[in-house]
Amino acid sequence: MHNAKGKRHTLHAMRHLHLAFCILNFAVLTACSPTSTATQVSQSGVGAYETALAIDKAGFAVAWYDTRDGNPEIYMRLLDESGKPSGPERRLTDTPDMSYEASLERIGDDFAIGWYEQASDGKQTAMLGAWDRDGERKWLQAIAPGSRNPVVATDGHAIFAAWIQAELDATEWVWVGTWDRDGHESRTRVRVGLASKTTWNLNLAVDRSGVWVVFDAVASTRASELFLGRLDAEGSHFERLTRDDGAESKYPDLKISDGGRVALTWYDMRDGNDEVYLFVGGQSDVHGEIDDRSRRITTTDGESIGAYLSWNGGEVGLAWSDKTPGVHEIFFRRFDSAGMPVGSEEQITQTGAWSLVPAIRPWRKGFALAWTEYQPTSSQIHEGTGEVAFTLVD
Repeated sequence: MHNAKGKRHTLHAMRHLHLAFCILNFAVLTACSPTSTATQVSQSGVGAYETALAIDKAGFAVAWYDTRDGNPEIYMRLLDESGKPSGPERRLTDTPDMSYEASLERIGDDFAIGWYEQASDGKQTAMLGAWDRDGERKWLQAIAPGSRNPVVATDGHAIFAAWIQAELDATEWVWVGTWDRDGHESRTRVRVGLASKTTWNLNLAVDRSGVWVVFDAVASTRASELFLGRLDAEGSHFERLTRDDGAESKYPDLKISDGGRVALTWYDMRDGNDEVYLFVGGQSDVHGEIDDRSRRITTTDGESIGAYLSWNGGEVGLAWSDKTPGVHEIFFRRFDSAGMPVGSEEQITQTGAWSLVPAIRPWRKGFALAWTEYQPTSSQIHEGTGEVAFTLVD
């Protein structure tokens, strides 16, 4: 295990543990969803987790980190339009350091990947590179010393990355940089806002208005709250989005539609339990405290965490993990461009394992989902085996 931070953060803890399927070492899981069949993407046999998903010209690409080689390394695999593997699992990293938390985006016929390396002495370095569809490396570089948790986005021409970087005074800040597809840094890096030791997730969106980065931090607040940084033609803007109420607001994800609508999700403890919230509005609405302008999505007894979303036309697809059935399962629901529910909630997994950290992308009239399945060896010790799964939601 690495970086186990805090007794209550199940999502983050599971992101750094071995994960398992209800049915291991088979290409297809046929019993995991009442409405769909999931494909087993990885064949680790040990631990494959922290799933990233991108749309490929011939289907999809999935990346994760894997401990099958005795050391965490980044892997990638291509899937066809039906979600079945169309190529082998490809190991992309090979260093003595541990490679964690891949972020994946397609640019042209290649893939940009960000992750971070952790040395045996705990030193961390955010990395950025590009690979072709055959797993051949095009270029690779370290972003900065003392950096971690990079996330990447592309606009078809440039690669944007956000990461957390430690300063000489021991504070940590969120930075944003830009690279061309050949790996040349093309703009001056910008320091966006103060992070904290409890900041583990950044999410990044790019549109015509500029670059958006969201994260949570304890920054002159009583608990973790959501913060937004925006980079546009007028400069850098930074503000807190959730009120300083002493209840944790964690793990935000933000996406912008082609029409400029913004969707933002996270989980919040304001009601005494981890529940998923959703905000949908215009770009000018993403300002000030959004607590009272957001919709509470979950109302279950168990913790609802790990919410991620994507636009498909005028609809938002939202996926999250809920522990109410007794173990974590993946749930999904659609919302319209005003944030109103469309149709009913769907339970995507029913495995008996812990289904966690869904990645989501638009696909045709529906959405594609990839996630990790974790099977602990006991209820007391968070260790086990695991794999990566994929399914399509019509």
